Amino acid sequence: MTALANAGFVRAEVDGTTYFSGGQALLPVLVLVHGVNDHAGSWFLVAPTLARTHRVIIPDLPGHGESDPREGPLPISLMVDRLHAVLRNAGVPITLVGNSLGGWLSMLYALKHPQDVSRLILESAGGLSLPLGSPTTARTRDEALVILRNVHGPRFEPPEWAIDALLQRAISSPMLRVTEIPEHLVDGRLGEIHAPTAVIWGADDGVVPRAYAEALQRGIENATLHVIEGAAHIPHLQQPERFLQCLTSIC
Repeated sequence: MTALANAGFVRAEVDGTTYFSGGQALLPVLVLVHGVNDHAGSWFLVAPTLARTHRVIIPDLPGHGESDPREGPLPISLMVDRLHAVLRNAGVPITLVGNSLGGWLSMLYALKHPQDVSRLILESAGGLSLPLGSPTTARTRDEALVILRNVHGPRFEPPEWAIDALLQRAISSPMLRVTEIPEHLVDGRLGEIHAPTAVIWGADDGVVPRAYAEALQRGIENATLHVIEGAAHIPHLQQPERFLQCLTSIC
């Protein structure tokens, strides 16, 4: 979060949800939605550049970063509603850029508030009933290494603290608190998404297989697919310059 503040982003809060905003008020609105077990700060490498041409809003999802609730379940519906609470006074239309869980929430937001969304950018998005390519929790250091390489790429050499943090998440993490998953899968609703949509996928993503990205492209009318080489599950963090080039061509 310090990196966003140092880049001039302003912290605010609504209904217990923290968010950061930057860029001039009259610019087009671009919303960056992080993935599960992450936080707004994960966008720090790309947010300052995007704020030159957009008003950028970056929320901490409920139960993540500085946002409430700190304990208890995190229903998918709550996350969508809290996102709307942050954005209801942002001005419309908005472009939603969502990574992983954030991409899933962005689709649900566009389905619930179609008049507010001008464009969807789905970066390694979840939300389908297709199997993931990676386990989500680790019980041993070897299992943690596999998961971290699925997220960051096959040649990633994680520091010890990253392995320790992932092992801790097996017993305590926002991901374990997420509820209402089956009833909010979007397989059967992709045809209801009418906002222009781009699907971004990291070529080394071991979490969300390419089949996910291709299913989204097929299911959403006129969606385009953009593959970023050298990136895995979080392209905006792993290949920020290529991600920005991709986003510039889309937006």
